[in-house]
Order: sequence, then structure tokens, then C-alpha cells
Amino acid sequence: MIAAQEIELTPGEDPVPWDARDAWLGAGLLFFVMLGLLVLLYFLPNLEMSLILAGSELALLVPVWWLAVRKYGASWRTLGLRKFAPVALGIGCGLMILSWGFNLVYSLFLALFNARAQPDFSPIFADASSPWLILVAGAVIAPIVEEIIFRGFIFAGFKARYGWVKAAVLSSGLFAIIHFQPLAIIAIFLMGMIFAFLYHYSGSIWPAIIMHMSTNLLALGAALLLARFPELAGV
Repeated sequence: MIAAQEIELTPGEDPVPWDARDAWLGAGLLFFVMLGLLVLLYFLPNLEMSLILAGSELALLVPVWWLAVRKYGASWRTLGLRKFAPVALGIGCGLMILSWGFNLVYSLFLALFNARAQPDFSPIFADASSPWLILVAGAVIAPIVEEIIFRGFIFAGFKARYGWVKAAVLSSGLFAIIHFQPLAIIAIFLMGMIFAFLYHYSGSIWPAIIMHMSTNLLALGAALLLARFPELAGV
């Protein structure tokens, strides 16, 4: 095992012991993990949705563990879970408001063609025996896991070789593709760029995690409310 170097970080600097080749390999392994999960879901369609969401997100960490923790002895700090200046949250909020504005305009455009960027999640909550666990899995576990993977591991691995802008584009593209939502790919890519910038600026993935959590909480929280109070759909 190669020991991860402990280096004092400055904002925007996140040296890691793995490289772009590890990041590409990790992205490829993520695809096969997702494929395996889809096959499992096909043969076991009656699994509890909260267990599917939490289990699938945690399974995605396997390539990161193999290529960063096992291979290089990387710590949570090396993967971006570091302290950050509070100003990063202010910048993140401003950027996310712009992103939500874009999403609103984009959603209105899609509505002209009777389409929507993301599926309706309210039936999932309505049919689930543990809807609150789905909310926790989607709004807490998923943002932490996905930011460790796409920003802490993939973006950081690309950055030393390609520079932060190209690394942000590549990692955000992978982030959008792996969500398997074709009509939402632009919006997800834009969020990925914001999250990558926040990591580059602050040297920590926590600001991106917090912004990611807020986005998922708004979407899933609204779906839960509609599932519990369907009359709100007509308001």
C-alpha cells in the first residue's frame, strides 16, 4: 500500500496520491456497479426502495475505496472532507440560486412539449413502507457519497493532469451521465460544475455536499408532501 501524503492545503489546492488513470478506472468501475444494481433491481423488483437507494449509493463507494483507500491509504481528509471558510457557503448559495433559476426556465420550456426533466418521485413515496428513510437516503446519504466520488475522487484525480476547468467539465459530464436522466443532463451537469468549483475554491467537498443536500431535499421533500397530501397538486 502506498501511503497518502499529508500536505497542508490552501484554498483551491487539493493534491491527492492517485492520478487521472485511477479516476478514469474508477469511473469505469462505477458504470459496472450501476449496471449490476440495475440487474439486481430487475430480478428483485419488490425490494424496499429505501434499502435500494441507500445500498446502491454505498455500493458506489467500492471503486473509491479500492483505488484510493486500499491502494494509497487515502484518508477522509484526502478525499476532500476538510474544514472550509464559511464564505464558500455564501458563494455556493448564490450559484445554486442561479442554477435553480435556470432549472425553472428549462422546466417551463420542456412543459411546452409535455415533458419534464426529472421523473415524478411522489409515487415512490406513496408506495413505500418507509418514506422517511427514502428521504434520508436521497437527501443525506446520496449527496455525501456522490460528492466523495465525483469531486473528492474523480475531479481531484483529473485536476493535476488536466487543470481544474477541464477536470470540472469531465467529472461533471460523468456525474450527469450516471444519473440516467437524459432530459435532466444539462441541469445536472451545471450543478456538477458548481460543486467542482466550490471544491476547487474552498479545498473541501463540504460546501458542495451542503448545496447538494439542499437541492435533493427540496426535490424529494416536495415529492413526499405530494405523496402525503395529493390535494396539494391542484393548488
